[in-house]
Amino acid sequence: MSAKRVAVVGGGISGLVSIKTCLEEGFEPVCFEQTDQYGGIWVIRDEKPSGPCPGARMYDCLITNSSKEMMCFSDFPFDADAPPYLRGDQLLSYYQAYAKRFGLERFIRLNTTVKTVEQSHDFEQSGRWRVRSQMVGREEQEETFDAVFICTGRYSSQHIPNVSGMADFSGKIMHSGGFKNGREFANKTVVVVGGSHSAGDVAVDVSRYAKQTYLSMRSGTWVLPRQGPASTPLDAFMNRRVFGYLPVNLTRNLFKAHVSQRMNLDALGLQSSRPLLRTTSVMVNDEIGIRIWCGALKAKPNIAKFTVDGVLFDDGSSIDHVDAVVFATGFQHKFPFLDESILKHDQPDPELYWHVFPPRLARHTMAIIGIVGTIGAQGPVFELQARLAARVFKGKVTLPSEKAMLMDVQKRKARYHHVYGNQKVFFPPTSYMDMLASKMGCRPAFLDLLKTDLSLAFKFIFGSNHPMFYRLVGPHAWAGARDAIMRAPGNTTNPTKTRTCVAQRVEKESFFHIFHKLMAFVAMIAFVLVAML
Repeated sequence: MSAKRVAVVGGGISGLVSIKTCLEEGFEPVCFEQTDQYGGIWVIRDEKPSGPCPGARMYDCLITNSSKEMMCFSDFPFDADAPPYLRGDQLLSYYQAYAKRFGLERFIRLNTTVKTVEQSHDFEQSGRWRVRSQMVGREEQEETFDAVFICTGRYSSQHIPNVSGMADFSGKIMHSGGFKNGREFANKTVVVVGGSHSAGDVAVDVSRYAKQTYLSMRSGTWVLPRQGPASTPLDAFMNRRVFGYLPVNLTRNLFKAHVSQRMNLDALGLQSSRPLLRTTSVMVNDEIGIRIWCGALKAKPNIAKFTVDGVLFDDGSSIDHVDAVVFATGFQHKFPFLDESILKHDQPDPELYWHVFPPRLARHTMAIIGIVGTIGAQGPVFELQARLAARVFKGKVTLPSEKAMLMDVQKRKARYHHVYGNQKVFFPPTSYMDMLASKMGCRPAFLDLLKTDLSLAFKFIFGSNHPMFYRLVGPHAWAGARDAIMRAPGNTTNPTKTRTCVAQRVEKESFFHIFHKLMAFVAMIAFVLVAML
């Protein structure tokens, strides 16, 4: 029997893991990438994004929001000497090394745009898809595939809200997806709009060059440092299974206390009107406080309207002689090659079962990979989505009825709206990753670990949820997973120890460290007792 041919639309991060997953399952992948390089938004370009769905490009000052041991793929850790947080060019090199290590490049067709993805005439029986594409300088061609991964990502189409008076504004209006660096705004007055990561990055970088920079936010933001308690990367501290067993209010207060120790958000004018973990306005940024302290950056409320040469804010204050407004207001999901009967466009929360599968298809041979937002690293989430989708395509995992899937979709939509007050898909990754892994049998069982490997069992519950945990067991397990998990803490700290320091008096442990140890001890006793029953 011939191998299934699978189309992969997009050669970014979700596309790369989808190609590799196809190879693991014995499929024949064909990846369509419309640009001249694979790597998605991490490709460094001088030109601004263009085309029917202009996405984002890498800006010069970018540093990853997630630490390397949390954002690596499950069977391809970063080099031990790589820094805990990486620049954009370093991350692109990692993804290129990943593609070379697993032989993915030969399956990627560069400079090839997908025009349409349509069901074949016998779709209800075969589940096949007709893909029409065009490579630069060549004629269109149509091919038939047994399944399709849609991997165009979360950053395919820039979103700029329609604000009153915008058409009459004499200054420059742009989206952060086209931002390169702050030098182009030297000696100008600039307003940056948004409350998440890119808004903070752009505002800080522009404030180094501009005459004055303002950050306009609808409801404020929670600014999180990269460094967590005891110098642990914050994402490695937050994304632990043990927090899932604690009351949400307790977890929230722990994180709030850490943030408050580092920065007085109210005094800086940044404080969110919504509780931490109940808002999508979260910004990982280590410099915004000092930029406000030195006066180069000022926080402002939402823009109510534009004037000819300035902006008026919700609180009645205004700024005249504004040279530029940069909207760091996110992106829309667009799938111009898909009919809306398959997947609706411009939806902040597309109708997808497990955020992957269009539930209304007669045959489940399409998967949408990489359009969720998480409080933490996203690459490992996309990898698990692709691995599960491939198991579904292979018939190893069966999806429930359309009715059951639609009920699950509505339940998730209602939950996000209740938590965040909007329909944006945004969540802590660990419980979602565990669910996907359980469906395909690659989530380790705690009691099994407890019986065979006590130190690994402890890390599984109380340690950081490293992606390598999902390669310990199940399909396509990796023999090096345990070693990579055990080495991860050292790989985080050792690269920064470039100077031998004289030992000092041991300081008193922080509240967070003491609480974490106490919590770990009590919980471990409870787990052992449960296991013995």
